[in-house]
Amino acid sequence: MAKAFSSSFVRANGIKTHFIHAGRGDPVVLVHGGGPGASGEHNWSKNIGALAEHFQVFAIDLIGYGYTDKPPIEYSYKAKVDHLAGFIDALCLDQVRLCGNSMGSYVAVRYMIDNPERVRKISMVATATVATAMGVGEFSPQGGSVRRKVGEQVTEESMRAWLGMLLFNQANITDELVRGRVRVALLPGTAQAQASYWQHMQKLKVDPNLHQWYDLTHRLPRMTIPMSLIWGKNDRFAPIELAERLRQALPNLTEYHPVEDAGHQVQNDQPEIFNRLTTAFFLRA
Repeated sequence: MAKAFSSSFVRANGIKTHFIHAGRGDPVVLVHGGGPGASGEHNWSKNIGALAEHFQVFAIDLIGYGYTDKPPIEYSYKAKVDHLAGFIDALCLDQVRLCGNSMGSYVAVRYMIDNPERVRKISMVATATVATAMGVGEFSPQGGSVRRKVGEQVTEESMRAWLGMLLFNQANITDELVRGRVRVALLPGTAQAQASYWQHMQKLKVDPNLHQWYDLTHRLPRMTIPMSLIWGKNDRFAPIELAERLRQALPNLTEYHPVEDAGHQVQNDQPEIFNRLTTAFFLRA
């Protein structure tokens, strides 16, 4: 079956940036999560076609991921946010609807906070990163251990274990998906970018100045841009309890959708439900 999207590159802040694209109309930007092998295509391939029936959809490979360049920098959250901002500017997008999964939610949320006039709506999907920045919890220690292991030694076996942490329906962990993510995770510079990102996350725990930039507790609850939160009830990486705490910490949250039989990647475990919820939210006036 032919893919329902095209593959392109653009210079974003001087970084050769890969993205996939489909549809016409108002722009939707999809931001993938972290972990080895992540990319716009691997994380959103089941959703782009459905969203493209109503919108012009862009799924970025963030700096350090996929087929985007991997320069020797510190792979901080700020570097990722700056890269997303450069990408949106390079494509001359405005009034964007953003959707991020996991770490990608934080990148999207931080972009929204810094550029509220550019964002119409935002959907967050299973994001321990935002929960941590809001001071209500973090991902499971087991999940962190599995992610670090695959980052240190990328094999089909370690990638299957990582995907087993992300997906509830193990039938979704196909040989094609495993091999595709392994191929991307072994591209030059990817291991170094993953190691740098892990080191940055450890620094956040001990550097108060760095954590002050990362913190969302004072700004996100005051945002009035419509926000949706989608979370898998069977999430092993970021348990559903985090969603409940995050929901309570965000009084202006517009919608909250806990999804049955879904893990950390709701969009891949329950694509039909995810596509329906996200399309309806983005279309609603």
